[in-house]
Amino acid sequence: MLYHTSSKGGIKVLQPHISSHKKPYIYALNNMVTSLIFGANHSDFDFIIDEENGIPVIFECYPKAFEEIFKGKSCYIYEVHEKGFKNNITGWEPEFVSENPVKTEKEAYISDLYAKLIEEENRGNLKINFYEDTKEYKQIIKEHIEDRLIRFNMLSTAKENPKLMKYFSDIIINLTETENLSN
Repeated sequence: MLYHTSSKGGIKVLQPHISSHKKPYIYALNNMVTSLIFGANHSDFDFIIDEENGIPVIFECYPKAFEEIFKGKSCYIYEVHEKGFKNNITGWEPEFVSENPVKTEKEAYISDLYAKLIEEENRGNLKINFYEDTKEYKQIIKEHIEDRLIRFNMLSTAKENPKLMKYFSDIIINLTETENLSN
């Protein structure tokens, strides 16, 4: 079984839609807890998300990101059959995609996503790295943010984004100055 998380309940058939990969896909994961992380809207500038030994690992990119994104949010998690899904398409190994509509098998409502994720961490099914004001932690975040700004070709517009400037102004300014020097 694979898992797909949505803010909408009562879905009988999932439909492909265009997202960050610019192709119409249905996204699913083989780990229910990893799927729950996608139960609230966020971006690569809020968290680093990965899996280690089958356990999802999340790093906050700024203080209180986890609480800000998940507290007070609810979602629905759907089970879907693996048939028709492909792996290793998006560049993130845990992610599966389907280009065709997929029938849902089971639906569960999560009334408090924040509490559910904390519960999963307490059970050892999730590792949450809350933001640390240390040189080592900040370096991990800096490298991640720089990568995303460059990869998504966002450097020229990053200064216009209040949230990015609030948390990553130093990174954005340094990258912009470096780019200007190389031109």
